[in-house]
Amino acid sequence: MTTERSNIEILIPTFNEEINLPHALRSIVEWADTVYVVDSESTDRTRQIAEEMGATVVVQKWLGYARQKNWALETLPWKSDWVFILDADEVITPELRDELLAIARRPVDEIAETGYYINRLTKFLGKPIRHCGYFPSYNLRFFKKGRASYEDREVHEHMVVEGETGRLRHLMLHEDRRGLEHFIAKHNRYSTLEARELLLHKKERDGKRATELERGVAIRRWLKYNVQPRLPLPGLWRFLYMYIFKLGFLDGATGFRFALMLSMYDFFIALKLAELKSLIDERGATTMAETKPSRTAGLAQEEGSLAPPASPTASPTASPTASPDSAAATATSLAPPAASDTGADAPVGAATGGRPEASVGAAAAKVEVRRDANGRRDDRREFSLEDLAARETAPVSVIVLTYNEEGNIRACLESCAWCDDVHVLDSGSKDRTREIAEEMGATVHVNVFRSFGQQRNWAIDNIPVKYKWQFQVDADERFTPALVREMGALLREDGSSVDGASAYQCPSMMMFMGRWLRHAAEFPVYQCRLLNPDSCRFEDYGHGQREVNRGKTGVLRMPYMHYNFSKGLEEWFDKHNRYSSLEASQALAEPPMRTGRAIATMFRGNSVSRRRALKAISYRLPAKSLIVFFWTIVIRRGFLDGVAGWNYARMRSIYEGMMSVKVSVLKRKGESK
Repeated sequence: MTTERSNIEILIPTFNEEINLPHALRSIVEWADTVYVVDSESTDRTRQIAEEMGATVVVQKWLGYARQKNWALETLPWKSDWVFILDADEVITPELRDELLAIARRPVDEIAETGYYINRLTKFLGKPIRHCGYFPSYNLRFFKKGRASYEDREVHEHMVVEGETGRLRHLMLHEDRRGLEHFIAKHNRYSTLEARELLLHKKERDGKRATELERGVAIRRWLKYNVQPRLPLPGLWRFLYMYIFKLGFLDGATGFRFALMLSMYDFFIALKLAELKSLIDERGATTMAETKPSRTAGLAQEEGSLAPPASPTASPTASPTASPDSAAATATSLAPPAASDTGADAPVGAATGGRPEASVGAAAAKVEVRRDANGRRDDRREFSLEDLAARETAPVSVIVLTYNEEGNIRACLESCAWCDDVHVLDSGSKDRTREIAEEMGATVHVNVFRSFGQQRNWAIDNIPVKYKWQFQVDADERFTPALVREMGALLREDGSSVDGASAYQCPSMMMFMGRWLRHAAEFPVYQCRLLNPDSCRFEDYGHGQREVNRGKTGVLRMPYMHYNFSKGLEEWFDKHNRYSSLEASQALAEPPMRTGRAIATMFRGNSVSRRRALKAISYRLPAKSLIVFFWTIVIRRGFLDGVAGWNYARMRSIYEGMMSVKVSVLKRKGESK
């Protein structure tokens, strides 16, 4: 152990870093004068590990990437002449350590440089990335005490120093061991912050910070603000730059996957930039805080924090090649339109306790109903108060599954106005979901969420419904008058059905960027939503569930509307990041379906079995994400859906790409055991 004073103190910001932190600390604790771990209220063993390994732990509530480090630089009792800032997923090599010590042990006044850039070698999926434009990669981390600070920026902040800078010869290693899902989740958050910086701080940063940053950093920042937003096909140029121009192909399969993941990041930024512009148009937002969607979790989370478990309300289609969760929502449709501007606080169902009455008063006359070219009402729309006058109804109880859905629940329940038996099954929301539901007259039940199939079965077994039939709907979905009319024609008051079915598959209308994705979303995509509890149950499958029906399964023609992205793009990508992990695990856990059988099933099976067979085949395809994009845009004629169809196809191909990479990683891990 080195006993001589090094004249170097080290700062490590942390949040839930129990996997990475021991590696970082082992590389520094024996020679650094002091190691400060500034923790953002971790919920794992981060602080305990730091204390056991000899670091000084300081707890500070998360302030933001730059502000957290600036707070530490300004507040902690620094005694040494030199400071090194190290991330928890980085390691200082012995060669770099010796180079740092050689500098720090010289009289500080004899050294002209104020700070030094360190070359960082990144490992991805356990392999070094020596190309792709990521090596060499210099970061200013080593500097004289009190002579440097970080620019006031939400993400990808750079250090500004007073004086000259130099570059050191030896390497720092960078490897986040928390896995691919965490890598994607982190860049999802970064892209939200990048979009906000790009949109709201562009002008002042162009003039204010460019001259203060190192020349190479300033040029890259200028390109990001002035060139990147104007490029068509966001993400494609990043992939070509990394994989072709910067020789990423020399890093083999790992280089391809790394370039693919980072190209997704650029696409995330472009979509979220459109999302923020729509918020500014909608709300007149002028500050950074005003561009945050109204939801429980903030956009900027601490480094290392994964979003909470997938919302139980977003029950994805258990379909093999189905769109991620059947739907993408859009940068411009951030919240579903209310079914009515009037009567928003009216209880669900009739106030008299029976079916909703026709006498809804003058409020109904104010509701604008879309009509087709011949003047007929377009019934593929959200059910509204005007429809009560037509006595559209069905002998069905409605169960709405929710978790933190205060932004969706009101519009969903308004579309349930045709039903006099509406129940909300909540999974322990932390927002006003249950309060709003009770205000609107729904009966609220609470059950801890364990899985999609379990939650739906709990509703079947425990909710005392009025009618024999029940329709299980998610909070981001809306009934249409056409669907209500079809259910009313099929179901009898005694609980039987006209065609003898005991469950019905129902199609959904994917709403994205303010329009119905009729082509790109492969309408119709079916889910079992209308069921007789005596014969139908659910089982977990992949990231969703599938029905097990002992009787005949029918198919409804009329759809419900699905606003899958009502919570914002960041939440959508986080959710599908988790879904892709579950899908990858499911793909390896299930017995492989023979190609011949899968092809035969695609031509002879029902819609659900055909899609499962197609999924089995898709796992064997090379360049799966490109094939899915071509299928969506060309074969399914997604181009007819305009910009919305194009963006949806990109999002779907990204989802397939994430799943393919995760399947490959899991296979490699399995083979190495």
